[in-house]
Amino acid sequence: MRWLDRGLAALADTGLDAGERINAVTTLNGYALADTALVYGMSSGNRHFEEAGITGAADYGEVLAEVLDPQDYPALSAAVRSGAFRGAEGWTEDADFRFGLDLLLDGIEAMIARRA
Repeated sequence: MRWLDRGLAALADTGLDAGERINAVTTLNGYALADTALVYGMSSGNRHFEEAGITGAADYGEVLAEVLDPQDYPALSAAVRSGAFRGAEGWTEDADFRFGLDLLLDGIEAMIARRA
């Protein structure tokens, strides 16, 4: 619980109420955990990915294009078929994590500014 305590302390003087601070910190934590799962899943040695012949983001996109039903997943199917995963071999790099983190932090900053 130390991570939650430290996060709440970091947001103490922001004007956010306790519930908003908890939501902000747990959202950031959830993002970090989800990114960790993705990076781990795409890392070499993942048996499921190796069995499917997936060695990187481009392979992952190709497999998704084959298995996604455009009726059930129209937006995701269109993105995958447009090549969203091609050239994204660095998608598990720090720059991608930082992109998402910056989006979240910008949103938290905007919420704090609205409270001021």
